Amino acid sequence: MATKTFVHRDVWGHEREGYTEKHQVAYAPAKSASAPSAPTWLRIEQNLGSLGASAGVVWGVQVATSHLPDIGAIMQSPGPLEVCAVSTLIWLHAKWRRSVRLH
Repeated sequence: MATKTFVHRDVWGHEREGYTEKHQVAYAPAKSASAPSAPTWLRIEQNLGSLGASAGVVWGVQVATSHLPDIGAIMQSPGPLEVCAVSTLIWLHAKWRRSVRLH
């Protein structure tokens, strides 16, 4: 049995007019001043903080999944929560320094 082909009829064609044409603007675009870039050490502090926090989360998940019957093992094993907490504080410190412009 042959399939029927449908002729595409654009019911809403009149609403789509004008999207492809480029209109001339009535004003000149203003040049915006670029934001001052952060010092290299501030970007390094942010990156190290976020990488350390993610490493702490991954380490914590690994510890939690290796001792599934004893889910409290993540609290008993020293390391993953502390690494995550300290790295998050480092990242927050870098964000605070950037926000108050103490660099």
